[in-house]
Amino acid sequence: MRPIKNAKKIDYNLIKVFDTVITEGNATRAARKLDVTPAAISQALLRLQNLYGEELFIRTRKGLVPSSKGKSLHQVFRQAIESIESTLCDKTDAQDSNELIVLGSDITENYYFPALLDTVLMNRYIIKHYAIKKTGEYSPASMLTHGYADVIMGILEIKNKMIESYLIDNLSDFVCVCGEKSPLVGLEKMSLYNFYAARHAVYHSDMFSSFTADSIDLFKSSTPYAGRREIGYYSGSLFGVIGVVEKSDMVAILPGKIATYFRDVRRYNIKILRMPDEMIFRTLPVYAYLAINSTHYKNAKKLISTFQSTFLFSQEKQPDALVEGSTSLCDLSV
Repeated sequence: MRPIKNAKKIDYNLIKVFDTVITEGNATRAARKLDVTPAAISQALLRLQNLYGEELFIRTRKGLVPSSKGKSLHQVFRQAIESIESTLCDKTDAQDSNELIVLGSDITENYYFPALLDTVLMNRYIIKHYAIKKTGEYSPASMLTHGYADVIMGILEIKNKMIESYLIDNLSDFVCVCGEKSPLVGLEKMSLYNFYAARHAVYHSDMFSSFTADSIDLFKSSTPYAGRREIGYYSGSLFGVIGVVEKSDMVAILPGKIATYFRDVRRYNIKILRMPDEMIFRTLPVYAYLAINSTHYKNAKKLISTFQSTFLFSQEKQPDALVEGSTSLCDLSV
């Protein structure tokens, strides 16, 4: 490859700015992260672009998008950054090569991971799980590409050229869960009237933002009544939601497999009811993400493969789209 002119003028700061703009998605967030002005970011990008004599970014309505040249350079620059950062790490970090950092929610920790406790993978690696918030300092994509996390799990969608996505589970067959104090405890099936009359405990987390919360999509609702359900408890803890349901007259809507797990394995004193025929829920896919430049790529991929073999069954025959006349629980909640 022919060397470019003025190659000596390419310094680490230019490379760092270039990398941060791509991983953060725009110049404003990059400036905030690097603690510089947006003007300084623009000037650095212009210098780098002039050195290569090619467009490295294309300006669109959504902001700066890397060109083909920019994408190829970014892969090379990321390797250079990682090599430099590795020289600053303590040598004891080499002993932590068997560690995997996973970001998710309490469902990830309390439903998915317990199924892996007896596997070879869990005995071989140290798994560190942390809850993640999309409103944090770093975006989920940048957490992966910068090496702050090895795997992110959830139903959120992460689109980034540097990140691979893998389907690990499908959440479907939604049911109603109630406790012994609920007037519905003697029923086997919930009616539409029961659904609107009951007080609901709903679960919400950033990584499962539409799961059992106020935006579960329905394929269809044949009822002419599109009322509002009453929310009595709203929490980011699934244990909290199920605990409230167990000890009160509230109900919760959960995927059947998770409801069964908490009843049969966790031994919660809850009753599972079938949902009204008028409501058909859309399957929620659960994904695992990892960065292609991850230093723990192979181990992270093994973890994801284990999740897939444990939880992923045949694909739903029903198309992942809303049919005519469909509604959403976001229109039914208070």
